[in-house]
Amino acid sequence: MPSQRLYYDDSYTTRFAARIAELGRHGGRDAVELEATYFYPESGGQEADRGRIGEARVVDVQADEGGRVWHLLDPAPQDLGSEVQAEVDWTRRFDHMQQHTGQHILSAAFERELGAATLSSHLGEERSTLEVSLAGSDWRTIERLERVSNQIVWEDRPIERHWVDDEGVKRFALRKPPKFTGRIRIVEIPDWDVSACGGTHTRRTGEVGVIKIVRWERVRGNLRFEFLCGARALADYGWRTESLLEAARRRTLKDSELIAHLERAAAERDELKKRLGELTARVVAAEALERVRREAGGVAELWSTRPREEVRLFALKVLEAGAPWVVAAARGPEPVLVLGRAKTGKGDLRALLPALLERSRGKGGGGSDFVQIAAGDGAAAAAAFEWAAGAVSEAVEAAP
Repeated sequence: MPSQRLYYDDSYTTRFAARIAELGRHGGRDAVELEATYFYPESGGQEADRGRIGEARVVDVQADEGGRVWHLLDPAPQDLGSEVQAEVDWTRRFDHMQQHTGQHILSAAFERELGAATLSSHLGEERSTLEVSLAGSDWRTIERLERVSNQIVWEDRPIERHWVDDEGVKRFALRKPPKFTGRIRIVEIPDWDVSACGGTHTRRTGEVGVIKIVRWERVRGNLRFEFLCGARALADYGWRTESLLEAARRRTLKDSELIAHLERAAAERDELKKRLGELTARVVAAEALERVRREAGGVAELWSTRPREEVRLFALKVLEAGAPWVVAAARGPEPVLVLGRAKTGKGDLRALLPALLERSRGKGGGGSDFVQIAAGDGAAAAAAFEWAAGAVSEAVEAAP
């Protein structure tokens, strides 16, 4: 028999005496079923409740295909007796009530203001999301949605619940068709939203506090919006305000000037990075030319520390300067090994890859005349370098 779910009609009771229906297992874990429960099982995009049954913590709540609600406990249930005291974590429950009620309000706002239907929703541990059939958005559109949504919150409208059958559901203009037939619960925010829903909600819209959209992104041709309600929105506002004002204070700016300052700093950084890259390329080219002039044949160089891109550039410049072959490596910060030969030379360096990959404990590849490997660590890069210096020279000089 399906468990009796008391939260459908009362989301506010958190302490109750419960009778044990059965000790069993769900999802491969020990669990307990109560004859009647106020614990909400994960479903419909809403997370499960937490709390206590007896002395054990409720770490998850799930419903099986038959509608039986299983409470997963830590420690695993033993002899609980026939009746136990249970308590739902009210802080978590009320947070979920705020998010779920806010989702109803916001989904209706999208549909009323933009004609955009909600395709899916998820009420997460930290943030909640709505996927909406919308091609694009901007902050002015977000401002419009938030204004009408929060107006519904601040009007403190009552939230009504109706139990109906297949015939009774026809009396309601649902935002979208119900997923189930038979007896279902309808949640109504008068003159705003009517939805078939089995989740937990506040009694009045005012308890949601506030609704804030914080981010959006494109997914599957639609938009997915992240939003926060109530205490979550307040906490988010707190750390964002602190970060903004502290960042402005450290730069002796007004907070309204911070974005312009960051844009200027980013442009200056990019210009300096470009100039540094050009100067580095000139220095590396000069270094490579000097090494080629000193060496009678190929060039082999191992650094304790040098950026990966500089090691690669050094190898390329050595070959451009006329060396028949080059082996260059660095132990850090990104352990790397590069080897190459002149394009006019002979010998396929790919033949050395199996031995190089084994010694370097890394991964990489390349063509017949140039190979690069990301080594597992600095010691492996050095070991592979010691072997490669002789192997490349032999491969190039022995090639027919």
